[in-house]
Amino acid sequence: MKTRNSIRAEINALYKSKVIAWISDSIKNNKPADAVRIYLGAPTRDEDVVANKDEFIKFCADWHKEITAGKVDFIEKTYPDIGTIEVPIHLVFEKIDDIATWAGHLVEFHSAESRLKALQHELPDLIDAGVENIHYLTSLDDSDFIRFVQVCKWLCSHKNSNSFIRQIPVRGIDTLWFESHRFLILNFLRDYLDLNPVRKDLLQLGLLPPPQTVRVVLLDNVLRSKVGGLRDLGITVKDLAKLDIKPRKVYFVDDLATALSIPDIPGVVIIVLPSKLSDICKISWVAHAQCAYLSGIEMRSFAIINNIRVYLPNTKSLTLNKDIFVSAKDLWSFDDIEIEELNSSMALTDQESMLYNMLAAGVFGRRAKLPLERMPLEQIFKLMDIVTDVEAFVSDRKADAVVTTRSNNEFSENSFVNNDSEKKSVEVNKSMSAANDITVEKTESNSDEKINQPDNSAQIP
Repeated sequence: MKTRNSIRAEINALYKSKVIAWISDSIKNNKPADAVRIYLGAPTRDEDVVANKDEFIKFCADWHKEITAGKVDFIEKTYPDIGTIEVPIHLVFEKIDDIATWAGHLVEFHSAESRLKALQHELPDLIDAGVENIHYLTSLDDSDFIRFVQVCKWLCSHKNSNSFIRQIPVRGIDTLWFESHRFLILNFLRDYLDLNPVRKDLLQLGLLPPPQTVRVVLLDNVLRSKVGGLRDLGITVKDLAKLDIKPRKVYFVDDLATALSIPDIPGVVIIVLPSKLSDICKISWVAHAQCAYLSGIEMRSFAIINNIRVYLPNTKSLTLNKDIFVSAKDLWSFDDIEIEELNSSMALTDQESMLYNMLAAGVFGRRAKLPLERMPLEQIFKLMDIVTDVEAFVSDRKADAVVTTRSNNEFSENSFVNNDSEKKSVEVNKSMSAANDITVEKTESNSDEKINQPDNSAQIP
């Protein structure tokens, strides 16, 4: 004999297993759900009733009380010592709302129903996708659901738009919104647009990511004349490849502040490490220059030099050796993050391999590292064979900054914007340097130093 409390778990399980099919039938076929009858467990033998008379009478009385949803079917029966009594046989639900009420999901059910109706009106061909993703759709607040529907509607009618997210004409859409709803959008549109189930990117929706810019520092007046005299550029990889320059040497540097602090050197260009390293290495004027890597000393740096050498095998590393690391013990820092093991067959010289193995084994302390920005400029200039008066150079740079500041002060608002942009750019490039492209191809090495060819690119922690 089931009580009101004991039957709720059964109704809840029934609701969860059937609600999707019920809603789908109701929305797609405009067909009401069949009545659901739940047996209440009334005794079928008189002797069982007599043996549990008090419990039976209480059971019948309880189901005679008013219920919030549905109805109870009774049968009138006569028993010895009890007399005639109406016995509750079934709890009957003629509407899904009644079951949802008992299961405690009425609000959720109404939300799912209204949202599927909205999809049926706006995107009738995607109603099945709506049913499959109904749990996620009901988790959206009303404004986000409206945006979601309008975005999907636009994407379906502009399958190869080659547009930026900014160009989608839906109010309230931005990159952060799109990223937070990316998986729902992809799952919802996957079958209709025949998307690859393995891919998780937005390119398959016909959208373009904002082009990433690379920071490039031209240390040569002649090279600067090709770009209007500019020394420090923020430029897309596509446009970078179009530059009509032929530098003698290209330095890959993983710290923007250090790159900006290096004085002019004839025929030299600095590239602050981009996120898409392979595309940079394939640029003609980069590939034909002497290339070197100026970096801090940490596990990530070995992965980067390996990845550069896959494309540019003769690239030298200026800092990755034990002597430089040990001599700067007072400048070490220690990471508090876990580092994945790197490929043991990386393209490293003997000196680099020795230092890599010592760092990996924790010889200098767990995850010890030497950031490039902590290395003295005098030491960096020496490694680059630059003969200069560091103090004079720094003073010149300060003087340039003063002149620039005075000029910008005439437009105080622009001055503020530029300053803020510069700060953000520094942070962006630091982040970019930690996530270099690791999709690489094997390349035979012609290095003058002894190196071991990699099986594949190293994974950058």
